[in-house]
Amino acid sequence: RWSMIRSVILPTAKAGIFTGMFLGVARALGETMAMLMVCGNVVQTPSHVFDPVRTLTANIALEMAYALGNHRGALFVSGLLFMAIVVLFVIMAENFRHRETYGTTK
Repeated sequence: RWSMIRSVILPTAKAGIFTGMFLGVARALGETMAMLMVCGNVVQTPSHVFDPVRTLTANIALEMAYALGNHRGALFVSGLLFMAIVVLFVIMAENFRHRETYGTTK
């Protein structure tokens, strides 16, 4: 039974599994308020893996209300950067799915 799963089902489902993982990472990047509460919301450079941080999306959400001039422009640029990162993840997921499904790239 395990050999059938390992030799037939997993290779067939590999494209969908990895595409789901890529899209899950892209969605997790967008969970602003959940990340804000979980990560500690501290504006500093972390020195350890478990130190609190502020994510890019949380920074945009918290500071947009009072931002003016260059500060507001910087928040818009960071939003565009975030959008480019998510688009890159989606393109990578689609390319991986296409390659695994059809054996070639587009």
